[in-house]
Amino acid sequence: MRNSTRIQLLALTLILVVMLSGCSSNVYESPIGIEGGWGWLQWTVEQIADFTHWISNSTGGYYFVGLIIVTLLVRTAGWPIYAKSNALTMNMQQAQPELDKLKAKYQGKSDETSQKKMQAETMAIYKKYGINPFGCLLPFLQMPIFIAMYQVVRRIPLSDGMVDGVVVDGIKDYSDLDFSFLWIPNLAEADPYYILPILVGALMFFYQRYSMKKPEYLQNKKYKSEKAQQSEKTMKMMSYFMVIMLVSIAVTNAGIALYWVVGNAYQFLQTFLNRRGNFKKMKQQKDKF
Repeated sequence: MRNSTRIQLLALTLILVVMLSGCSSNVYESPIGIEGGWGWLQWTVEQIADFTHWISNSTGGYYFVGLIIVTLLVRTAGWPIYAKSNALTMNMQQAQPELDKLKAKYQGKSDETSQKKMQAETMAIYKKYGINPFGCLLPFLQMPIFIAMYQVVRRIPLSDGMVDGVVVDGIKDYSDLDFSFLWIPNLAEADPYYILPILVGALMFFYQRYSMKKPEYLQNKKYKSEKAQQSEKTMKMMSYFMVIMLVSIAVTNAGIALYWVVGNAYQFLQTFLNRRGNFKKMKQQKDKF
């Protein structure tokens, strides 16, 4: 379940990255206030953009400061979902030996009665370890916010209250912000020295390596099935392809690159702290079952 869930999440992320990279390029080249086919997210985009604008103006008018702060706030708001997903992984690992025995018990029994018994016993194990079968869907709840954040970062620098040089009611105006960042004149443009895209690729690569390596308390030292080995290979291929896709987008827009650098660094820290917390919980629960 753990590997299949991770593959599903990676697949969804890849689809999201591909979609963001070009399928709706007209939206990302338009100021905030024009829906461009994203009406269901328009309100969220405008609220996040206005909040980023307010934070930026409150900290000297520098857009990059507002971008960093809002990115950290959004990631922190999503921490409970991330923590619950990690708790699900830990509980699944504790239940795995019993699930394996159950699978072996009913191996080769395809009649309806046996299948119903197996399903009932599986649910009993889930209940014993506090596992919600739908818990693996929790990370998907964050996807609309990530899409909205991507739109905000791409479109804030383009929002000056005008369309084709004409002032239009309803179009946001954030032109009072300073869009420079250290060596980069404008975060709406590419990083001239490719420093941020390189950081995006490096952080994402090492994060994928770190997150795919099971911590000691989750390692199954008995054996690895052929299916598990194939799942790991699939995850590696998908994660490396995702790194390439992210870098290919980051080289075109320094604002997006900065957003991903901050987000990936925070995610690294988040994973590290959650693993430490899970290790302590695992030690406390050893005698429980």
